[in-house]
Amino acid sequence: MNDLARFFDAAGYARLPTGLPASLVDRMRSVIDDHFARAVPPYRVNHRGEPCRLDALLERHEVFLEALRHKHVAGPLGQVLGPTVDVVLNRHNHATLNNSGDIPFRLHRDIQQWSQPLVAVFFYLEPATAMNGCTHVVPATHRLPYVGPQSDDGGGNWADEHDEYRHLIGQELPLEMPAGGVLLLNCLCFHSVGRNMTSHSRRSAVFACRSSDELSQLENPAVIQLFGQRRFVANSVLEVSGSLRKAPRGL
Repeated sequence: MNDLARFFDAAGYARLPTGLPASLVDRMRSVIDDHFARAVPPYRVNHRGEPCRLDALLERHEVFLEALRHKHVAGPLGQVLGPTVDVVLNRHNHATLNNSGDIPFRLHRDIQQWSQPLVAVFFYLEPATAMNGCTHVVPATHRLPYVGPQSDDGGGNWADEHDEYRHLIGQELPLEMPAGGVLLLNCLCFHSVGRNMTSHSRRSAVFACRSSDELSQLENPAVIQLFGQRRFVANSVLEVSGSLRKAPRGL
């Protein structure tokens, strides 16, 4: 295991050593700004009724897939997740403005169990600071056990809803990032967007990635393969198109 993967495994997050090129960041920002300005659906609104989040980002423009496949992102993702990686379309896959008051500070997990691991990939399209609402993370909390579901039937946990997690509130660390910076986060790690105390937005985009292996072929999720090649290896009997086929047995 390399140093970045060791740190990610221990802390639950890693700031990548090299960010995305400014030209690629500008292209992503241009698409996002245009879709916000024209209110291209699907989007969500803030308390003022203004669009503050664009959903289905990968379906809007190929520049976001290009960014995920850039060597400065794909290399570290491969170190953390292995040689074949997918991006999931129905988790994250959005851009946010995060103006003052848009998103409340609230520590949470994005998933509940280790058995369906996801890695969030954050792209910061302008500098993220403690003043304008950078991401806050409670290190190593991906190792904490599951203690109950989320009140609104969401896929993760709110720290303030469970006595076992409330002690985490106030333990979070701000992760300041430059424009073009990339953060990998274990989706079990408790985190929150920071409070924006400025008069400006803090634009970012986030995607969810996972390792792909022979078991992935038994599912039918909405995913795009980022890189690598799937190999079918199993030792069970599978039903394929109404008939039984014996898969090769490993030795």
